Amino acid sequence: MRKLLKASAVAALAAILGAGPATTALAAQSDYNTGPAFANTVSQEAPGADYTTGPGAITGPGGDSGTDAGQTGSGQSGTAADQSGAGTADQAGTAADQSGAGTADQTGTDAGQTQEAPPILTTETTNQAFFQIQLLKSDLTWTTPVTGDSVIEPGADGFLSMSIYINNLPGDVLYRTYSSYTGWTQWAMNGGHTAWNLGFPVEAIQIRLNGVFGDQFDIYYTSRLNDGTQCSWSKNGASNGTMNTGKFITGLRLSMWGKNVAGASYDLSSPLVAAAADGIQFVNGMPFYSSGNGQPFTGWAWNDRDRYYFVNNNPVVGWQYIDGYKYYFEADGKLVQDLEPYLGNAGPFMIRINKAMNCTTIYMKDGDNGYIIPFKSFLCSTGDDTPLGDHVTPEKYRWRLMVTDEYCQYLTRLGPGLSILLHSVIYERPDPYTLKPDTYNWLGATKSHGCIRFTTADAKWIYDHCPVGTTINVYESTIPGPFDRPAIKVMIPTTQRWDPTDPTVPENGLAQ
Repeated sequence: MRKLLKASAVAALAAILGAGPATTALAAQSDYNTGPAFANTVSQEAPGADYTTGPGAITGPGGDSGTDAGQTGSGQSGTAADQSGAGTADQAGTAADQSGAGTADQTGTDAGQTQEAPPILTTETTNQAFFQIQLLKSDLTWTTPVTGDSVIEPGADGFLSMSIYINNLPGDVLYRTYSSYTGWTQWAMNGGHTAWNLGFPVEAIQIRLNGVFGDQFDIYYTSRLNDGTQCSWSKNGASNGTMNTGKFITGLRLSMWGKNVAGASYDLSSPLVAAAADGIQFVNGMPFYSSGNGQPFTGWAWNDRDRYYFVNNNPVVGWQYIDGYKYYFEADGKLVQDLEPYLGNAGPFMIRINKAMNCTTIYMKDGDNGYIIPFKSFLCSTGDDTPLGDHVTPEKYRWRLMVTDEYCQYLTRLGPGLSILLHSVIYERPDPYTLKPDTYNWLGATKSHGCIRFTTADAKWIYDHCPVGTTINVYESTIPGPFDRPAIKVMIPTTQRWDPTDPTVPENGLAQ
């Protein structure tokens, strides 16, 4: 059914994109209740840059080979296709204010955002996948790190914030917390900590997984409330705890179970003490939103990895202008996070790279509104020396020697006179069978020396479809972008010497 919907939509999408305006999704409440999106303002202005500093990349295996070696090889200088629409709206300003939840006094939140995150636990020596969790107690100290299926108890006053790492498999863990004072915080990810307010302990939580980690495991979690109530388990992003009852969480337990592995025995019957169920519900295959506080809901919501936008509990469909972007939603309400199968790849495109979250978003023009259509997104690795600001690409290279005697494919120079390049993962020689596999497996987790590294397929996409003269904006934000951050789809063994996304490698069966 979904394939049929997609096939029938292609022609209509192309026509609507050129001829008609999108339906505006009217917003009635703060999106701080829904996660890493925006303030629910509705406009036709291009997105401004949010320069809120986010968590840096985690240092790990497979460091970048560095900037290019300065050779004069096969540069492709020239004039790009028309980029005159780029930058027609202000790209230098900040995004909608994400510094606090709601309009009440947020002094505690500001303190929470600057609180030093807990350190990564380093005592684990095996290669077994595991998670680590810590909670910020009311006295502003972090609990001792807990790994594995254990109860963590912050004390009788509950906790204000949480931080979770996953280890030894590529992927992301995303989590957020709820209090009746702030609603749902933005999603934190991979060791970042959720926003908090002094005097308002966490009442409910949500946790979900992405990438290889999420493909191999389900995440379960259960909480105990301050009145002794033990909630049953929640799974993969569902709410657990209580909402607007005057109670809060004083005990928490997490557990992972292999996806599709028999034997899981988690009671999911009563995970939330609230006026109503909280989250996306389905009737005859169509979603609607039920808010645990009993109020009509407008904003972004997730069903595991599927993303929706609701207005007064009902999902929007088709083209929608939301917070300065133009999105497309399928007939069942799911957000389309890759428009290429619908609209082709003719461009022109603009590129925005979120250095803080290692996430690149490709934008398409919406007529005179500028580059406000999120087209697709790529996982990347950036570095401390990746320069912020606006750049225009001057040249490209098919293969190029880097300063450490290693090679990359499908390179695009970030700007004139810069040694920084957008390029593939790292190879020992200009040969697709000499891949350094760690640079693929830990893409998005390891820092580069300043270049922007992609899978070979994604570097090739930029090389093929973003001509010389394309505008690239590099910025920093704790929000990955208008789409969720992508993740590596498969982890390769250390003996595999080719990128599984490379369409030129016959073993991948991806010939174009």
